[in-house]
Amino acid sequence: MNDKIATLIGFAVKANKLIYGLDTLEEGNKKRYLIVCCHTLSERAFSTAKFIAKRDGVPILVTKTRKLEDIVYKRNCKVIGISNKQMSDAIIDYITNDYSLIKSEEI
Repeated sequence: MNDKIATLIGFAVKANKLIYGLDTLEEGNKKRYLIVCCHTLSERAFSTAKFIAKRDGVPILVTKTRKLEDIVYKRNCKVIGISNKQMSDAIIDYITNDYSLIKSEEI
């Protein structure tokens, strides 16, 4: 499967431009430009992610078929933040039917 978004997230992993986990995102120590959530995320955690996205004015990308832990190779990883503007813009440009984007204005 040729998944450009997974490839770009892999580049972000190698460049150390990811924020792992909902708690770390909530602290807000690092600037984030995109929040990526797994489709297996619970409703409560997803509402927290939406709150963070609205607070920070960033969009949310939700996987539909592939688990996020398989993309970032971290066990039980459900939420990440992309802390690089160029990488997050490139990820948004390559959205396919396997992902859905929720813009910050729609939250």
